[in-house]
Amino acid sequence: MSWHFWRGVWQSIVRRYRLLWMEESGTFRWEVRLPGWGWGLILLVIGGIMWVFFAYTPLRHTIPGYPTQRFYKAYRELLERTQQVERRVQQHLLLIEDLRKLQASMRSEPSGGSLPLVPTLQSGQYVLPVEGQVVRRMQASQAHWGVDIACEAGVPVLAMAEGTIIFAEYSYQTGYVIALQHPNGLVSFYKHNSRLLREVGEKVQAGDVIALAGGLGVYSTGPHLHIETWLGGLPVDPLKLLAYER
Repeated sequence: MSWHFWRGVWQSIVRRYRLLWMEESGTFRWEVRLPGWGWGLILLVIGGIMWVFFAYTPLRHTIPGYPTQRFYKAYRELLERTQQVERRVQQHLLLIEDLRKLQASMRSEPSGGSLPLVPTLQSGQYVLPVEGQVVRRMQASQAHWGVDIACEAGVPVLAMAEGTIIFAEYSYQTGYVIALQHPNGLVSFYKHNSRLLREVGEKVQAGDVIALAGGLGVYSTGPHLHIETWLGGLPVDPLKLLAYER
């Protein structure tokens, strides 16, 4: 490019320009005189202010093709649900791992070695989770692997013995379910609860409140607590552990 071109550019930058405001009648009101670079600076400031308004205020949602507020709300809800699913999957994986360890430990013991782990009827090592009347006993022929104790909805559900929470989740069939892994290898399940008060990984003592009873789940016909106890992959009658005499 020639010297004359660059000279013209420089003159346009330093040349002073006027902005006039005149009435329709031709009456002069006011004027502003600034060099070219001054007007350029004003345009940059105005452009920056407009960019800030459209970038950091709700006005940005008016830009064609820009995601709407409804989209962001749906995205956040989907993200929260995804995180909940991930937490549930992690809990299930922990439960599966605990059950695998339990099964391996049972296989490694000699025959009859698990019998001393089950307390006798008079041992009194286990706490009755709720006070109430047993309305259905364990019936293996009907795949009913526990006992149902009728109780009022909302009464505290107690841990049968010392243990660690290995499962705490809602089930469509059995409502809120919580399970404990006990030190002697026994696993106890408490089903049809209306609310869970403990989380996976928490350690509890015998008699600690772990849930509130209810009647949730399609398999429930009313407020009650369903209790199951398993040892080495086999069901154990909870009434024998609880020394229930009614």
